Amino acid sequence: MFSCRAAWQRCGPLARRAAYRLPRDVVQRRQMSSVPGGSGDNIMYTLLCSGAFVGAVVYAYNTVTSDSIRYNDRIAELNARPKTEWVPKPWPPKSRDDAEV
Repeated sequence: MFSCRAAWQRCGPLARRAAYRLPRDVVQRRQMSSVPGGSGDNIMYTLLCSGAFVGAVVYAYNTVTSDSIRYNDRIAELNARPKTEWVPKPWPPKSRDDAEV
């Protein structure tokens, strides 16, 4: 533990000074197009992804609308069923020994 602390105190300032001397823009930055497929190379990917997105939205819309109609029909069917009056069980419950006697 002491050796690590001693090494850090001795080498830390040296490492910081060396890091500040490094040039900041060593790696050239690539210019990015602001529009997908702007260079013309990626136009097929853009069309493919756009078509898939439109298809997914249409599918989701059709599913939601058909499910809501089916849901309303199901609720109407459940409400049309005859309902029996609910009767609670007697409390405290009878044991089997009492029922046989």
